[in-house]
Order: sequence, then C-alpha cells, then structure tokens
Amino acid sequence: MLTAEILTQQYFGNTVMQYLLFFATIILAAVIGKIVAFVIKNYLKRAAEKTKTKMDDVLIATIEKPIILIVLVFGIGIALQFLTLAEVFSRFAHNLLNVVAIVAVAWFLVRIVDSFSEHFLKPFFKQTGTRLDDTLLPVINKGIKYAIIAFAFIIILSAFGYDITAIVAGLGIGGLAIAFAAKETIADAFGGLSIFASRPFVIGDWVKINNIVGRVEDIGLRYTRIRNLDKRIVTIPNSKLASSIIENISSAPKRRIVLDLGLTYNTGIRKFKKAKEIVREIINKHPGCEDEPIITFSEFKDFSLNLKVIYYIKDKDWIRVRGEINEAIKEEFEKAKIEFAFPTQTIYLEKA
Repeated sequence: MLTAEILTQQYFGNTVMQYLLFFATIILAAVIGKIVAFVIKNYLKRAAEKTKTKMDDVLIATIEKPIILIVLVFGIGIALQFLTLAEVFSRFAHNLLNVVAIVAVAWFLVRIVDSFSEHFLKPFFKQTGTRLDDTLLPVINKGIKYAIIAFAFIIILSAFGYDITAIVAGLGIGGLAIAFAAKETIADAFGGLSIFASRPFVIGDWVKINNIVGRVEDIGLRYTRIRNLDKRIVTIPNSKLASSIIENISSAPKRRIVLDLGLTYNTGIRKFKKAKEIVREIINKHPGCEDEPIITFSEFKDFSLNLKVIYYIKDKDWIRVRGEINEAIKEEFEKAKIEFAFPTQTIYLEKA
C-alpha cells in the first residue's frame, strides 16, 4: 500500500511511476545498443570476413559505433512517451532528439565515405598507376563529407521550424557581400582547382617555387603545404601558386651534378690520374647514378689543379645520393693520400 502511494505521487506533473518507466526505458535502450554493438563486433564482423566481397565488411565496421547512438536516441524517443510534458518542452525535446538522430545518420554517412575511399578508391587508383590517391582523392573525400554536414545542418534548421527557402533567398541577397568578404578564399579555391586540372606537381614531388625548395606534403583547395630543406612546413595560398613559376624538380628523369675538385699543386700526374679513376669507379658503382661520368682536368687555378666532374643522378632522392658520392670521394682520397687544395701562397726568395 505504501509502495503504491509512493509510485502515484506527482512531481512536476508526472508520477514517480512515470519517471521510473522513463529512466528504465533509457537504460534498456543503452543495454540493447551495447548488445547490438557486441553482436556486430563479435559475430557479424567475423561472418563478413569469411565472404569474398569487402562491401559487407565496410558496412559492418562503419555502423559499429553509430549504432549505439541510434538505438539510444530511439529509446529516449519511446521513453518520452511515458512523461506528461508541456507542449513547449515536448516540442523542444523531440526537436533535440531529431537533431541527435540527424547527427548520428550524418556520422554514419561520413564513416561510409571514409571507408569506401580507403578500401575501394585508394586500391583502384594504385592499380591504375596514377597518383590521384594522394592529391585529388583527399579533396573529393573532404568535399563529399562537407556536403553531408551541410545537408544535415539544413535538415536540422528545418526541424526547428526555420524556413529554408527564406534562408536561401537571404543568402542570395547577401551573396555579393559574402563574395567580396571571401574573395581571397574564392581565389585560393579556384587556384586549387587549377592545380588539380593542370597537375604541375603531385604530393611527394620536389619543387622550387619562389626560391622555396622542398617536398609537397599536402594539396588542399585553399593551401598547398611544402616541407622545405630545413624540415619546416611552408604554407602557400593556391592563388599565389597559380600565378607563380613552378619548377618541378622530380619531373626530370635525372639530375646533373657538377663537381670542381681542387687538388694541390704537388699532386703528381700518377696521383692525378688515380683521382680520376677513383671518382669514376665510385660513380659507376652507385645504383643511383648513371654510368660513365665526364671527368676532365679542367684548369690550372691560382692554388689548385682542378678536376671537373659531371655526372647524373637518376634517383629521386638526389640530395642523399650526392652526399653519399661526396663522402665516398673524401674517404677514398684520404686512403690514396690525395690532398684537396685550399688557398695558399708560396713566396720565393732570390739571393742577390
């Protein structure tokens, strides 16, 4: 009897029994969500792994996390039916649930886009031998996800009673002002589209732009990021890139290297010829260089006998190869006791 009286007591227009049913439904929904996620993770995922197609694997992996939120929102919607709420609060609560449901669906679609891109588009582009998976694919991926988010935002505004037609019309009236305010952003975006269309470089290429030498790390709609030789990221607006002279270092099939090796004047002709043989052998043996470099006795300088070396590096990482060649020359010259020259002056005294 006492229990029945407690359950029938009212607080803020609802009985204790109604509150119990409300919270019990939410807890039950959370438990069901966890059970569904557990079943997906431990049973459906294993079953999908045994099939030949990848599509079911992608769908199951994608829905695994959003499913808990979707079930919980559905449970809260049912739980609200047990409460007696004022019309204003009831409308607000249902609108809020609609927002969360829309967010959950948008989250699911964004994960679908990421998974589809990772498991299907990337392997496809790699098989074709193109580098679109590094450049164009991330932009397409972001564009689709931004479109999903924008569409979800429009639906949310509509759920709260806003007139979407009026908002779009308002944007049309204020479009000119927005265009003026965002003219640099628009210019950068068109610059990015120009880069994607003409493809003067792709991610991974070594480039020289306005005295900046580095490797391209990211190409976006607004900015391109280059890691320079100091290992620092340089961010360049695409509108600037579109009007700049771009030298794609990586596009060259090989890179020419010119060395002037100055040997001391007391280097005998035998040692001089030996130096030529050492340099030729080092370059010919290195897998990153073309064979048969040009090596010649170029000139008599004030304090050195100059040996000019011209060779070509076919490896894209030409800086590393050049360093290895230089180190090998220094090491072998030391072994052969061949000395490099440095500025010197010899004074001859003649007796009267």
